[in-house]
Amino acid sequence: MLQSIDTNLWTATQPLSIFGMQIGARMTVVKLGSGGLLVHAPISLTPELRAAIDALGPVQAAVAPNAMHHMFLGPFLAAYPQARGYAAPGAIAKHPELQLEAIPNNPDLLWAGDLDHFELAGAPGLGEVAFFHRASRTLILTDWVFYFKEAPNWLTGLYLRLSRALGKPAQTAFLRGMIKDRAAARAAIERLLQWDFDRVVMSHRDILPSGGKEAVRAATAWL
Repeated sequence: MLQSIDTNLWTATQPLSIFGMQIGARMTVVKLGSGGLLVHAPISLTPELRAAIDALGPVQAAVAPNAMHHMFLGPFLAAYPQARGYAAPGAIAKHPELQLEAIPNNPDLLWAGDLDHFELAGAPGLGEVAFFHRASRTLILTDWVFYFKEAPNWLTGLYLRLSRALGKPAQTAFLRGMIKDRAAARAAIERLLQWDFDRVVMSHRDILPSGGKEAVRAATAWL
């Protein structure tokens, strides 16, 4: 079910397990100045979730923000045929059957009044696009930073401890392995830190309600 985390900002989560690691999946919904909705990283659309979304307003855009978070984009757009589908290049390549638009380099007019965004360079296999909801000072990430306050099972905990990513916002070993150009990634983080964010919403596990800028700086200090 949708959870309100600020004015015009909601999230919804579902279980997700990869190789026995329980990481969960999160979708973020932003109500735009137009009154329509932008849905970031759609998850499986259950009847209950659809009813909650429909109560907020019409879906105008659904976004697959990196090459990994695309699984439910097709079914979501089929449920909301009036919505425009946007995706990072890696996700577009995986869905030739969908009429997807590339996430533009500059803010799309549909959301320019509410959100800023840019692609985090340095990890071309991921191609993640970060979003910033200005009104709530919320940074919306997908896989660049994880936050597990505690481990949901022993295997997840083992992986997180080996990644030094348990109990604090961090980049996992998987993400570090995806970064091929550390200088470009470091420059992207410096640009990211210019945004005036406090909260950080990530697509897996916990939300960081405050102190986000300091946490992101610490999580990426190795670059």
